[in-house]
Amino acid sequence: MLNLFNRNKDKIKYIVKGNSGTYNVTYTCGQNTLQEPEVKNGWKYSFSCNTNGYYYISAQANDKNALVNVKVYKKGKLINEVSQEGDYAVAVSSGIVSI
Repeated sequence: MLNLFNRNKDKIKYIVKGNSGTYNVTYTCGQNTLQEPEVKNGWKYSFSCNTNGYYYISAQANDKNALVNVKVYKKGKLINEVSQEGDYAVAVSSGIVSI
């Protein structure tokens, strides 16, 4: 049976990794913006996003001399990866979830 309510949605997944103990993460898709303080290394979050919707994620390491890596997946396929190094490094990824 076709679900008409979800036919224009894509599954988005964020992953934050690196060498820091914790990260402060801000993420959004469309109108929803959330903040997660002090998430652990390897943090993951998945949700449905409207096709052609805007996504954004930033992750800041809570340590000096840190590495932070952010990966964004759409329907299981890597669509963007950003890495930064340094004191309290910040990695940011954003874009449009297109068809």
